[in-house]
Amino acid sequence: MRTYLPVDAQLPERKQAIEEGVWHLRQIGGVGEPSTRTLAEQDWANAWKEHFPVLRIGKRFVVRPSWRAYEPRPGDRVIHLDPGMAFGTGLHPSTELCMLFMEELDLTGLTLLDIGAGSGILSVGAIRAGAVAALAVEIDPVAARSLQENVALNDMQAQIEVIVGDAREALPAERRFPVVVANIIARILADNAAAICTHVAPGGVVIASGIIEEREQLVIDAFAAYGLRPVARKQGGDWVALRFEHG
Repeated sequence: MRTYLPVDAQLPERKQAIEEGVWHLRQIGGVGEPSTRTLAEQDWANAWKEHFPVLRIGKRFVVRPSWRAYEPRPGDRVIHLDPGMAFGTGLHPSTELCMLFMEELDLTGLTLLDIGAGSGILSVGAIRAGAVAALAVEIDPVAARSLQENVALNDMQAQIEVIVGDAREALPAERRFPVVVANIIARILADNAAAICTHVAPGGVVIASGIIEEREQLVIDAFAAYGLRPVARKQGGDWVALRFEHG
């Protein structure tokens, strides 16, 4: 674990607090001695951008960071993205697996519900793949700002509706969608099974991702209570994505 501290009047106090905390952890075992070094000042808010390339996912999806140039190839579905503080760059396996599932679906003319929308990458990708509309729900107001900015960056304000809030409370009970995507984590997927599954239209599908392999059954059991069963599975490293259908 690394942390960065400004060299100011509070540095000695903060450094001591960290060292004391690490000392207590070392009593448990498996934690080494902390080390420190002084770094030249940089623009930390933008330094990470050097490591975010144009990314191709599957056969047609292309994630283009807003600060990088890209000349689209025929058939490309280009997602213009500036994730800011939101999750969803396409670099994490959970997002990639979702998009691979989406690429297998015919989204033409459909509407999509995106729960835990993060940066909006899946909602924008769905519109690029032919969906006519998406409802993106994000509980974190900081991430929601990035989400709204990315919707505007892709000029999709008329197609993507953004709701800031808890899906269990913010979603109108009567709304149903032929496709629901939820890229969160296993425990949150299980806790929100009702909010996810009850908004799937008859014959619709749910793509659930962000599942660490050892917690896969937790999600399967939670969704089974609402009549949904896994019909397809993808895995990247320790991460799993599942496609559910009624039956």
